[in-house]
Amino acid sequence: MKNLKTISFSNQIKSTKEHIWDVLWNPKTYEEWTRVFMEGSHYNGELKQGKVIQFLGKDGGGMSSIIEKMIENEQMVLSHQKEIKNGVETDSLWQGAKEIYYLKKASDTTTELQVIMDITQDMEDYFNKTFPKALAIVKQISEQ
Repeated sequence: MKNLKTISFSNQIKSTKEHIWDVLWNPKTYEEWTRVFMEGSHYNGELKQGKVIQFLGKDGGGMSSIIEKMIENEQMVLSHQKEIKNGVETDSLWQGAKEIYYLKKASDTTTELQVIMDITQDMEDYFNKTFPKALAIVKQISEQ
């Protein structure tokens, strides 16, 4: 890991942890909220602790990650491993970078979604602009 910085985002959502978890990780809704990062975003692989999962765009590029920890409806910890370019895994500056999703009950009707992630310095502006948009979509879908 070279020169990674940790940033975080959170959002209060009027919905249950279970429903928000489904919005985050159901393949159909995952594609909706992640399109702000890259059109055609999707994942390949099994959402189970210890499994490798690939996060890809429509061009086949993306990231290969290990699901380091998964507590359903509460926490997902991803450890990024390799970059994928033209279907081939290559070493990445992101290797070992974490992306963590927490769901915490904030009140009887509200859940806090917090995302903590390690990023390279050059990506800070990008994520500070796009991640709030992605979380707004998660909130919108979850509160329907």
